[in-house]
Amino acid sequence: MEFQKTYKHINPYLYFEIFKNPQWYLKLEHELSEFFYNYNGNKEEKSEQWFEKRKEFIEMVAELLKNNEIVLAKSGKNWDEERLPVDTIVIHHTSSPPDKTIDFINALGFIRLYSSVYGNGKSDQYGKPIWSNHFYQEKQIFIAYHYLIKPDGSFENILQNSQIGWHCGDWEYNRRSIAICFFDDLKEKGPTENALQTAREIIKKYPNCHILGHREIKDSTFCPGNLFLGDTGWKNKLLIV
Repeated sequence: MEFQKTYKHINPYLYFEIFKNPQWYLKLEHELSEFFYNYNGNKEEKSEQWFEKRKEFIEMVAELLKNNEIVLAKSGKNWDEERLPVDTIVIHHTSSPPDKTIDFINALGFIRLYSSVYGNGKSDQYGKPIWSNHFYQEKQIFIAYHYLIKPDGSFENILQNSQIGWHCGDWEYNRRSIAICFFDDLKEKGPTENALQTAREIIKKYPNCHILGHREIKDSTFCPGNLFLGDTGWKNKLLIV
């Protein structure tokens, strides 16, 4: 395979053969721990070069997934059998700028969520090739959200209502919630009006649901940003449906 992107901080060809192994996530434990598992989201603690290497690692995985160069399972556990009736909508933001692609978000979910489960020695999936049981546009998908909303108001409906998104770090909430994610870095700003209007239209499809920000479930995260809560927070704009 010839990589389309120019990589300045990593050599993707050094990783190429590793991803041919179904247990690639065990062989790359050092990189995964450094860039993902042990990263708490505090950007002030990391150098610019660290972020560039992390970004390129994600972009490399995105290219490999897109070109079917990573070994994936052809069948596996169906976590969606544990789905409960939906009573909650959880709001997220990607923390990545909107110029990133869906392939980038997919690769990030593949690394952060699925490799950590399959690489956990206590999991019954340990050491197996990764399987999500979710498909989008005829390809296996690893995005955790049901809806991704872009700043212009357009959106992608990634997961179906019957599917569990691995999105909030709490399995009981995952089982009974719909995840709406704004495709933008909203740490210190609110969504665009177009994006908010789309979110309100989606919320109308799920009457009588509680609306929570990710940080209201998991207090160790900033998601969906510092301006979400409070009397003047943009959560209030979602409640006007």
